[in-house]
Amino acid sequence: MLPSYHSILYATDLSESARQALRHAVSLAGRYGASLTILHVVPDLVDLMSEDAGFDIESHFGSEDWQEINSRTAAKAQDTARERIRELASECVTGDARCPVANAVIKIKVGDPAEHIMEEITIAGHDLVVMGAHGWGAFMNMLLGSVANKIVRLSPVPVLTVRLPHGQDGNQAIQQGES
Repeated sequence: MLPSYHSILYATDLSESARQALRHAVSLAGRYGASLTILHVVPDLVDLMSEDAGFDIESHFGSEDWQEINSRTAAKAQDTARERIRELASECVTGDARCPVANAVIKIKVGDPAEHIMEEITIAGHDLVVMGAHGWGAFMNMLLGSVANKIVRLSPVPVLTVRLPHGQDGNQAIQQGES
């Protein structure tokens, strides 16, 4: 029996490869009449800074102040992410009320991207994940490759990773230098 998809999770870091992945997610959702959930995970600022510093910044400098900073930063990032997702999605909306993006559920989480993606797959019962293969966002540049790899390895459902077309991700320059 051929696979059929009913619930597609589109995980985005708002990068250009994620923009390409959205086109695939919309196409597949339209073809299969599947629901579409859009998930963006905003990194936890305190966790990132603690990791870079090599110690727990929150406990060293005071939990309440850092949590307030983190909350304000996360709220602003969430607003920005929602707006960027709407912009990305507007490219794919054709005016048809049946367009998967028109009825998509948008979820913004704060924390570890791979953890939240795996949690969403499990809890919501998605049967396909679509995501970009390379992140170019400020925080996600070095993380998405490892996030995508982790999701591909651990996901109980198929994962479609989408790369930028040849030449848009720097590979063309590398290949030309090798000739």
